[in-house]
Amino acid sequence: MYKSIFILIFSLIFSSILFAQPTVSATVDINRISQSETIGFKILATNVDVTPNVDISPIKKNFKIVSGPAQQTNIQWINGAMTSSRSLSWTLLPKRAGKLNIPSLSVKMGNNTFMTKPIGITVTKGAGRGDMANLFIEVIPDKRKIYLGEQLTVTYRLYTKLNLSIEDIEYPKSVGFWNEDLRGSQTPRFKDTQLNGVSYKVATLYKAAMFPTQTGKMMIAPMTAICNVEKSSRRRTRGFADPFFNSMFRESQRQFIQSDSLNIEVLPYPNTPPNDFTGAVGQFSIDSWVDTSNVKVNEAVTLHVKVSGTGNIYNFNINPINFPQNMEVFPPTSTIKRDEFRDEITGEINLEYILIPRMEGQFRISPITLTFFDTSAGRFITIRSKTTDIIVNPGSASKSIVSNFSRENVTILGEDIRFINTKNPKWYKRGNQTIPIWIWGVYFFSFSMFIFPSVYHRVMHQRISTVDTREANNALRLSLKMLKQETNDPFSFTASIIYQYFKSKLFLSSINLDPMTLDYQLKDKIDPELTSKVVSLVKLCDSGRYGPKAEKSMNSLQSDASQLLKEVDKTL
Repeated sequence: MYKSIFILIFSLIFSSILFAQPTVSATVDINRISQSETIGFKILATNVDVTPNVDISPIKKNFKIVSGPAQQTNIQWINGAMTSSRSLSWTLLPKRAGKLNIPSLSVKMGNNTFMTKPIGITVTKGAGRGDMANLFIEVIPDKRKIYLGEQLTVTYRLYTKLNLSIEDIEYPKSVGFWNEDLRGSQTPRFKDTQLNGVSYKVATLYKAAMFPTQTGKMMIAPMTAICNVEKSSRRRTRGFADPFFNSMFRESQRQFIQSDSLNIEVLPYPNTPPNDFTGAVGQFSIDSWVDTSNVKVNEAVTLHVKVSGTGNIYNFNINPINFPQNMEVFPPTSTIKRDEFRDEITGEINLEYILIPRMEGQFRISPITLTFFDTSAGRFITIRSKTTDIIVNPGSASKSIVSNFSRENVTILGEDIRFINTKNPKWYKRGNQTIPIWIWGVYFFSFSMFIFPSVYHRVMHQRISTVDTREANNALRLSLKMLKQETNDPFSFTASIIYQYFKSKLFLSSINLDPMTLDYQLKDKIDPELTSKVVSLVKLCDSGRYGPKAEKSMNSLQSDASQLLKEVDKTL
C-alpha cells in the first residue's frame, strides 16, 4: 500500500515538472535613475533545469556593465507542485542621460531560444558643478576648436565634500585621437579649494594630451570612477545624546560617478598641405652636423639630425635625404627625448646616419627640410638645416671595401687579425723541470672545491634555521632605516613598515595585518597604553590619507612611528 502511494506521489511530481512550460522574463529594480546611479537587471527562467545562456552585448551600447552575471537557483513547493527557477543578474550604469532602452535579448536554454521584452529606462542628468553636488568629476579642455594634429590638453578633476577612497577608474576612450598621458599612474592627492564660495577637496585624476587624427566633430567619452564614500550610519541610538552617538557610527557606501562627455571640433588646414608635408603640427626647429668633416676613403662619418620643438613629435617623419653618390648610407637610428615637466608635448628627435665615402673628393649634403603647420600662425612653414660639407682624402690601400657593417666594424678594418702571443717561449731541459707554484695552487683549489659543498651546506642549514630569530633581532634597525627614506605616500609606506616590524618581531606568518589583528596580537605582550598608541597610528595610516588630519600629520608621521617602535622594542 505504501509503495503504491509513493509511486502515485512521484508520478504527480514528475507530471507537474514534465508538463510545466518554461518561461523567460527580464526585469529591472528601477526604471528612473540619475546618471550616477546604477540599476539591477535580472533575467529569470522558470521551469527549467539548465542555466540560461544570454548574449548581453546589445546592452553595452547604452550601459556599462559594472558587475555580473550573478547566478541564482530557486526551488519552491506550492500545493504539492514543484516550481524551479534560475536567474542571472547584472548591475548596469548608464553611459549618458536621456531615455535609454534595454533591447530585447536572446536567451538560449538547451535547444530552445526565447526573446525578452525591451525595457525603457529614463536617465536624468546627474548633479554636476552647477548643482554644487557633494561628489562630481569635472572635465576641463584647454580649447574646444583645434586643427588636425594639434594638441588638446584635457584634465579630469574630482571634487568632493566627503571622505572617500577610490576603488576603480575607467579612463576616457576616444576614437580618432592619439593620446599621451601627462600624469603618470599615482595615488590622487587631495587639497582644499573653493568653488563658487563652497569648500571642496579636489584631486587631479587624469591629464592627457590628445592629438586628433581626423577632422569633424569628435566626442571624447566620459570618465567613470567607483568610490567608497564614508557616510553616517542609519542606526539610531537611544537617549538624549542621539546626535553625538550617531556621529560616531560611519559606514562606507559604494558610489559611481561619471564626468560629462566632451565635444571637440577638429578643423581642417586652411590651405592645401605642401607635397613634402608629413603631418608635423606645432613649432619646430631643425639642425644637422657631422662628427668630422675630414675623413679618408672607406672611413665612417656620422651625420646627426636633430628636430626640436613643441607639437606632435611622435606622429610625423623626416623627409628622405638626398645623399651624394659614391657614399654608402646605412639605415638611421632614431631616438625621441621628451620634456616630462611640461604639459605641452615638447622634446627632440635625434637621427644618426652612418656614411662611408667610397671615393675621394669634396662632397656636399644638401640642407634637410621639414614642413610643419604652425597653429599659432595658421599656415605651413618650411625650415631647413645648414649645408654640410665633407672632404674625403685618399685612403690606405690595405683597407678593403666591405659592405653591410656598422661604424664599429669600419674602425677595425685591416686590424681583424690578432696574435695570441708574440713573445719567445721559455724552454726547459728534460729531467730538470720543477713543478711550478701555480700547479700547487691548482691542487689546493681542487681540494677546496671538493669539500666546499659540505661546508656550504652546513652553513646554509644553520642560517635557515635561525632566520626568524635574526629577522626579529634586526627588525627595529631595518624599520628605523626605512622610515628615514622619503616617499610620495607616507601613509601606506609607514603602515607597511609597521606591519613588517611586528610580523618579524612576533614571528607571524603573514604581513597582511590590520589594526584589529594587531591589537589582538599585542594583547598581554606590551602595556595597554602603548598598544593603544600603536593601533591609533596604523589606523591613521590606513584612513588618514583622505581624512581631514592628513596634511597635519603627514610631515611628522614617519618620525612618530620611529619613536613609537623604539618604545615597543624595549618592551618586547
